[in-house]
Amino acid sequence: MPASVIDYQAPEPPYRQIAADLIRDIQSGALAVNRPVPSEAALMQMYGVARNTARHAVSFLRDQGWVYTLPQRGTFVTDRSAEGDRQAAE
Repeated sequence: MPASVIDYQAPEPPYRQIAADLIRDIQSGALAVNRPVPSEAALMQMYGVARNTARHAVSFLRDQGWVYTLPQRGTFVTDRSAEGDRQAAE
């Protein structure tokens, strides 16, 4: 899961670029359902960004339903297929 280089001149902010990379990894299966996503510290090192930027990327993914966080455990990939199954049943 190599990190892309952040383009600071792009119209999309760095946290969204990181989130887009992680979404691609989730969709490709490189980050599996119910498995942890890289920590904030790992994202900081991978992308060369500040903790706030890494935190914002993870928060964005959580808000979009791509990941969930368990206190004292970490952040994990959401099973989005189960959500689709629930919506289809309604």
